[in-house]
Amino acid sequence: MTRFSYRRENRHEQMQLEIFEAALFGTEAEVMERALAWLQRDIPFDGLLWATGAPRAWEDVHVVGRPPEMARDYRAIAPLDPVCGRAESAPERAHAVTVAELCAPDSPALAFWQGYRGHQLMIYSKPDGSGQVSAWLSLMRADGARFSAREQQAMGHAAQAVLTAQQVWRAKAARARAAQPAPATPLTGRELAVAHAYADGRPVKEVARLMGVSTSTVQCHLARIYRKLGVHSKIALRKVLQDRRSRPRCG
Repeated sequence: MTRFSYRRENRHEQMQLEIFEAALFGTEAEVMERALAWLQRDIPFDGLLWATGAPRAWEDVHVVGRPPEMARDYRAIAPLDPVCGRAESAPERAHAVTVAELCAPDSPALAFWQGYRGHQLMIYSKPDGSGQVSAWLSLMRADGARFSAREQQAMGHAAQAVLTAQQVWRAKAARARAAQPAPATPLTGRELAVAHAYADGRPVKEVARLMGVSTSTVQCHLARIYRKLGVHSKIALRKVLQDRRSRPRCG
């Protein structure tokens, strides 16, 4: 391995480390910030589309260096876009295209890309775990300078790391959402009174006598209280109520 190759490998490893660190411990915006910084070190470009979703049905599109309306307008031409088709047909490769050569004359796709100054494009797509292409990264140039073979190679390394890191971040976010408890339904005034009386150590019969209701009514209240608070014992109920009492009041 030459000294140049060794330095290049080190750069790739450093890039992956920084981007994956952002994916594991940061926000999606931080992942994008790190990704942009690394892409711009090796590849001159003036616009970017970063999307997720099925081919020609992108759900979430980030636009950099172009008006935000580009994301909305792309959806109108997506079913006919040969640029997306090129990346879809051969994923995990950097495709450099000249829009005027790939798109048919007077086609909506050509009008779209040229209207947003995307005369030269380099696009990369990545499948998800099921093999369905679901992540896309496209770089744009307005000046007409073609992307070189060296830049395509750099895009291959960077886009693979960037889109994988994004998938890692989204999987992490989905797990965090799934782990969140369902929003608690507030107790009614009667349920709160029953909960406090029972948690203070009174038996069900005494709580019923104090409340002027039957024991079966108290038991029904307790079943709803346990379900709403997500507890399964008197000890757990007492702790939840104590935590609520100790919580500072606003105002």
